[in-house]
Amino acid sequence: MPDLKEDGDLRGACAHLLEQVLSLSGNQRWVEEFQGWLVRVRDVSHDEFVSEEFQLSLWNTEAVSATGMGHVDVSAVIKSAEIAESLWQLKQKYATTEDAAESELLISEAWRLIAADVALLTKRNPKLKMYRLFALLCPGSFTSIAHFRKLRELAYTMGLPLRGQRRHLHRLVLNRLNDVFGEVPDYFSRDGVSRLTLPWLLFVTYVQNPEAEATETSDPVTGEEVLNPLPPERRRRGMLAIGGGTATIQTMIEFAADGCTREDFMQHLQSINPQSKKSTFNTQLNALIAEWGVLKAVGSDLQLTLRGEAFLESGEPDEVIDWMITRILGFDYLLNALRNASLSSRDAILVLRKANPGWTSDFAPTSLISWLRNLDLVSVNSRVLELTERGTQWVERIHWVPTELAVRNGLDSVTSQVDPQQPVAVNVERPSLKNIIAGFSSDFPFPEEVVGQLDAGLWSHSRRHFAVLTGLSGAGKTQLARGYALSLWQGDPEPSEGLLILPIQPGWHDYSCLLGYVNPLEPDSYVRTGVLDFLLRASSNPSKPYTLILDEMNLSHPEQYLAPLLSTMETGEAIVFHGQPEDIDGVPPGIPYPSNLVIIGTVNMDETTHGLSDKVLDRATVIEFWDINVVAFPGWATYSLTSDQAVIVRDLMVVLMDILRPARLHFGWRTLHDILGYLQQTQRGEVIEFSRAIDQAIYSKILPKLRGEDSPRLQRVFASLKAALTSAKMDSSLSKVTEMSEELNHCGSTRFWR
Repeated sequence: MPDLKEDGDLRGACAHLLEQVLSLSGNQRWVEEFQGWLVRVRDVSHDEFVSEEFQLSLWNTEAVSATGMGHVDVSAVIKSAEIAESLWQLKQKYATTEDAAESELLISEAWRLIAADVALLTKRNPKLKMYRLFALLCPGSFTSIAHFRKLRELAYTMGLPLRGQRRHLHRLVLNRLNDVFGEVPDYFSRDGVSRLTLPWLLFVTYVQNPEAEATETSDPVTGEEVLNPLPPERRRRGMLAIGGGTATIQTMIEFAADGCTREDFMQHLQSINPQSKKSTFNTQLNALIAEWGVLKAVGSDLQLTLRGEAFLESGEPDEVIDWMITRILGFDYLLNALRNASLSSRDAILVLRKANPGWTSDFAPTSLISWLRNLDLVSVNSRVLELTERGTQWVERIHWVPTELAVRNGLDSVTSQVDPQQPVAVNVERPSLKNIIAGFSSDFPFPEEVVGQLDAGLWSHSRRHFAVLTGLSGAGKTQLARGYALSLWQGDPEPSEGLLILPIQPGWHDYSCLLGYVNPLEPDSYVRTGVLDFLLRASSNPSKPYTLILDEMNLSHPEQYLAPLLSTMETGEAIVFHGQPEDIDGVPPGIPYPSNLVIIGTVNMDETTHGLSDKVLDRATVIEFWDINVVAFPGWATYSLTSDQAVIVRDLMVVLMDILRPARLHFGWRTLHDILGYLQQTQRGEVIEFSRAIDQAIYSKILPKLRGEDSPRLQRVFASLKAALTSAKMDSSLSKVTEMSEELNHCGSTRFWR
């Protein structure tokens, strides 16, 4: 990227734009239209100029720049003979004034008088239209950038001073270009008009478009500027309610106009509201940075962003609305819903709660609606919301179809307003055991008694619904837990909302991996987790059961990472998330232990896992199951084997299961799936003969688990295994088992891996 502060880089950037960008057909049409209007205004007669027809065209032309948010009704202005005459006088005097200082004074005085008259007739200040109009009346004094904030961003990139009047900044930008390229002899010429278009092209190409998170993007070819929305999952979820509306925001950020330290800014916030707590000021500061985009942190200091400077200087909501619509979840969703019809306040809240299903209370939607009113986007009459004129203009710029935040297994962020000291007793609604069993998928049939055992163990205590499933690897422990959780929500359109499967990771030594933590570098920011949001969701919907599955829960020590839940499920006290008295980044200080929370852990006991301590076992119902019914395995009919082949494989698997079960070296459904999948692929490949493929599958999927110390039981397993493999003519597997049997006899132990 060129450094526009450097003459050489600026010259090269402009040369590229003139040669490669301005030559594009869309920009060529822009230059022609711009030049045509400059000449037309220069040569028009007085009578034609002051006519309503010409004034209508003059005020509405987009020859200088695109309309953007310039849709202010100026019909009353067009009919004003006094304003038309004032504009004529400005045009005539400017054309005959050669001194730059006199021209500046002339423009300043005319702007002041005309703007006051226009504001009386429009009830608003149509700045963009005024800039475009003045650019045609006073060629060479205004750039092609009508939006002041964008002009400031370009000026900042070019290293120009940002103080002074708005109109003066146009002249500074053009002077900077004159310093590099020389004065323009005639702004009515094609070269002169091209010079006037350069500021916009510089902004689009080197200031706006390179910004990864720009709220607006422009097509250098057509000049069309469109909003650039973030997807729902990347947006800020809600806005902090701040008393006093936008006026308070301006009062807050005014202190940072010249830069300040974070500590000084916090003291400033305290001076505005001395009754609030320090945590409130942290939250407000975070809102100004993330929700409004008006402040930025530079080390330990705070500075206004260019957006913040523009908002502070003008007070115009339009300076921040593009941020809200593209960065705050729900803004565009509600505005779009109001596009064709007004809504009651209650319906508007429900629309916003649809935008984010995680908003299970009215708190966040009500705050958003309040800001929509403060920003003059909606008005409320008799509890009915409707778009204002400004709201209608912004809705026209929403070129996308706003979508709601997807709910994925309860992982989406939600704010709970529950007082951690006020637990509420609510009966948990769950189906009968028979209905739960009937709700299981036929793809994973489990013995009814096992499901009943799990159900009884989970609900034997009024609050502590905790079970540990252990046993044969691949026997379906996780699928049993998942099936049970989904069956608890059978009939619900989104049964997965009540389920979160958490794969436990080795090395989890504290509960921050589950509950998150306050960011040590930003104390007003909280690092959230899926479990945290799942708990908040469960807390806000206490009548429905929410199941947390801890998959392979003993890969780390459960008594360490699960400590807060193990403690509070026993005592019924609050789960504490942080020590602050108020919410941090939407996370409350804590919540009562949800009596609708179901926790199911799965464990495998091998050299990669940890044993379970009494602290865990005393709180859980342990269910151990080692047997599976090979014949009842649901996968037999799903693989493309002939009926004869399926019978051969099934009978052999039954024999091997019976042999290996006494030493607990047998296999589960996962292994059966893998073996059948292997056989199916070899059949398709037509290279490996069927019996040979069975031999290979047994060798690779069943034998690797063989291991143990010399004992009569293990000796019987190897003897029976050799006999079965000999009978089935599984030569490769027989050779390996024979080798391992000999090692067992000679060394006193054996294992597949050597």
